[in-house]
Amino acid sequence: MAVKEKPHYKVSAKSLADWLETQPDKWWSVDGDPLLTSTVDFPCPSDELAPVIRRVGTDLLIQDQNANSAAHGQGIAPNELDKLADTSNRKRRKIFRLCWVGSDVDWLLLEDEAMAAT
Repeated sequence: MAVKEKPHYKVSAKSLADWLETQPDKWWSVDGDPLLTSTVDFPCPSDELAPVIRRVGTDLLIQDQNANSAAHGQGIAPNELDKLADTSNRKRRKIFRLCWVGSDVDWLLLEDEAMAAT
């Protein structure tokens, strides 16, 4: 199912970019978004990704990993984004499932620990 069909919040591009900038030592990869993957060389650090997202300027939907959540497009503040990360993977890295508002393309924003360690 698509992000918009599951529990989700709306976040502005500016808020997501602001949050990324609070993660100065993190590197990120994107899987599935043709806009970002055609614009940015991944993996990349937060300070390279944040301005591109801010420039796109379109709001995003971000999936709540809690399947019992009542979220259905309410706004969310940047300081609350960490709670939406899926960290149930083996390396406990942050993974977010998103889509641009008005798009049917879901994509992943993945913390790239290998690059952050170098």
